[in-house]
Amino acid sequence: MVVIMRFNKTASNGVIISDDVIASIAMSAAKEVEGFGSFSPRIPDMLTQVLPKAISPSRKSVKVYNADGDLTIQLYINVKDGSDVSKVSADIMSAVKDSVQNMTDKAVSKVNVCVQGIDFCEPNELNRNS
Repeated sequence: MVVIMRFNKTASNGVIISDDVIASIAMSAAKEVEGFGSFSPRIPDMLTQVLPKAISPSRKSVKVYNADGDLTIQLYINVKDGSDVSKVSADIMSAVKDSVQNMTDKAVSKVNVCVQGIDFCEPNELNRNS
């Protein structure tokens, strides 16, 4: 993972971490949770898929709200078929909060997980499992 930091000459600690970096950390943490299926685009971004405009995965699936140092992270995901949606969501919330706070030293006040759907097994995977 590439971490990009911009330096701010006026800040006392000298470092500002961009929202894209925070989104990347959140995505990485969510992928490690058992039962996570895939990222899902936000509903408004689904409309932009019709247009020939490239949107990065972090912009589609993770939104970071940073108001006066109060970080809120919203993730749009699909869970794997057969997973406990509540447990997966809670585990993602915890993993994302811990990862972002540990890697950035910024307090995360809230992590919202929006489950958009379920990832079902491919037909070939079903044959292998039976």
